Order: sequence, then C-alpha cells, then structure tokens
Amino acid sequence: MTALVSLQSCSGYTQVDAVLSALLAPLGGLGAFVRPGQRVLLKPNLLMDATPEQAVTTHPEIVRAVLRAVRAAGGVPLVGDSPADVTDLDRVWEHSGLAAVCAAEGAERVGFESGGSATFTRHGRTFSIARAVLDADVVINLPKVKTHVLTRLTCGVKNLYGTVPGFQKTTLHKLHHIPADFGGLLADILGVVRPALTIADGVVGMQGDGPSAGTPAALGFLAASSDPVALDTIVCRLLGIDPAGVAHLTAAVALGLGTNRIEAIELKGPALDALRPADFILPATLELNKIPRWVVRLVQPLIWNRPRLGPACVYCGLCVRACPAGALTVRTGQSPAFDSRLCIECCCCHEICPQKAIRMLPSPALRAVHAVRHALRRLRWS
Repeated sequence: MTALVSLQSCSGYTQVDAVLSALLAPLGGLGAFVRPGQRVLLKPNLLMDATPEQAVTTHPEIVRAVLRAVRAAGGVPLVGDSPADVTDLDRVWEHSGLAAVCAAEGAERVGFESGGSATFTRHGRTFSIARAVLDADVVINLPKVKTHVLTRLTCGVKNLYGTVPGFQKTTLHKLHHIPADFGGLLADILGVVRPALTIADGVVGMQGDGPSAGTPAALGFLAASSDPVALDTIVCRLLGIDPAGVAHLTAAVALGLGTNRIEAIELKGPALDALRPADFILPATLELNKIPRWVVRLVQPLIWNRPRLGPACVYCGLCVRACPAGALTVRTGQSPAFDSRLCIECCCCHEICPQKAIRMLPSPALRAVHAVRHALRRLRWS
C-alpha cells in the first residue's frame, strides 16, 4: 500500500495559514479527517520550559493555524501534552506561547496529568496513555522536527511519547533504555494512539544535540500525512538520516503501523533536493541496531554517550529528579555528582536541563565513527 506525504515550503511562521491549506489539499483537506461536532485533540511537542525562538517546542503559530482549520471544519479543538518536567506546567505553557494561543482562540487546554489514564501491555511492555488522548474523537499530531541524541530523530512517532502522563516517562526510559527496546516502546504507543493526521513543524527545526540542547535550524517546510512513519521517513531523507537506523521507525514497520520504504511513499510537493538543508548537524550517536549483536557486545565498553555537566549549571536539581537510574545526586551549592557506573545513557538529564548545561559526551571511539559518517555524508551530497 502506498503512503501519501504532502510537503510544502514555508519560510516563516507568518505564512503558515496560507501554506496549511495547500499542504492538506492532496490529503483531501482537513475535512477528510474531522467531522462536525467531533472533539479534536491537537498534540504539539511541549517538551519543556522554552520559548518559540529556541525551536524546542512546536511553534504556537502552527497550533493556531490548525486550531482555526479544525473549527472551520466543524470540530471542537483541544490542545494537550505532558512535558518532561511536570512540576510547573503553567510556566511551560506560558513560555512556549501555547497558553496565549489557546486563550486567544478559545480552545480548551488539556492536562494529561490530572485527567486519568489507561494502562496497556504490548509485547511485554506496560505503559499508560492519558484519558484525554483516548477520549478524543480525533488526534492530530503536531511534532517539531528535531534531531535527538538517543533516537536520532524526534518527529511524528516520537512526539506521541508525550501522551504518556507525568513522570512515568522517566520510569519507562529506565526500563527500556536500550535504543532498540525504546524504539519498540514508541512503536507500541503509536499502535495505541494512532493519530488521524500528523503535521510536522519544519519551518525552524533543531539540529545537533536535540531535543533541547541543539541549535535552531531554518529548514523551511511543513509536512503532513496520515502515516507518521512515512512522514518521518521523508524527514529523515531531508536531514540526511538513514531511516533504517531509527529504531522506532523499523519497529513500527515490523508491526504494520506504517512504511519506511521510499518507493512505497508518494510525495506531493517540492522534490527533496529542493528543500534539503546544507551542512545540517546530526547528533553524535551510533546506529547500533544495524550492527550484529556479538559485535555490539564486543565494542560496548568503547561505545558510550554520557552526560557532562558544564559551568552553566544553576543547581536547579531538575536533572536529578529526571534521572531514572539514580546516577545523579544533589550537592549543595555545586553541580550534581555523577556516577557513570549507574548511568544508562537515556539522555533524560540532557533533555530536561533548561540551561543547556549538560552535554552528552560521546566516547573517543564514537566520535571517530561520527566523524567518518559525517565525511561520507558530505561526500555523497557534494
């Protein structure tokens, strides 16, 4: 079966309203997904306390445009997510600009932490999904296009991790810290949530050490599809990421939840070469799932990606609370102490740090591999 992905260039957020209708037209317009009277949950990326200019969260103008389109189709829009740190939700909503958008557009703001959840077990993995997600008639997934130091890409499929409420996300990172296993968990979540439509914010994305400590990158596109796996595959091709090396995409394909075969994807819009960014920076991670297991076991002591705390640390303690393995402990007036023996390399501390004081430092062997891969990539596209 062919999956349809719509792609449109969009150089700035003032153009989103005009571009959105053209983006959705090949998919049948928003009316193909939303019927009058339906409760439609918009699920942006609301990772942490960050402003739109930092490119960590879905830009508020994307949410505003989709809110208006949902209402024009007769739907009742709601906006919800569960950030990585749920200790000050109001601050996250305010700084992201989404609180102001919801207020201005008269849309209900939904907290995933307070509305209850349902528990699912899939393929030996147990997790909860917020009731607000399950009770919605339609889920529209609004991810931010970013690199990710653990999963390589966070976009359509990875964005659904925010449907897991509260600090359970941290616990699941501990239980499923091996990239292939965590990818399987993300695929299982996709299998439960099954968004009707995914619209990716690639106007300004994030490169480097995403999902929070990278740098903004002007990518200039919006993408949409009813198949988030196919959408993520197209985004991978744009950014120079091998989709076969993204564990949650291969896991989702194995479960029949989408396709990552480029020949099975019908692309509507500009050719990928016309939008491909120059010198896009990828995170220094290694595609271990493509290497035989006996080789992985042999080189494992040489391959690691561990946090390093820098001088920007303000001793807020968020990383300590986020660490599922107890590898970080509070020290009064100092940066937290780090025990490398306990670290499971889940990147939770890096993801939650509001000061970008934590870098995921690859081992010398991993840095060498990354340098070779980057050189080959530049040679391939030169």
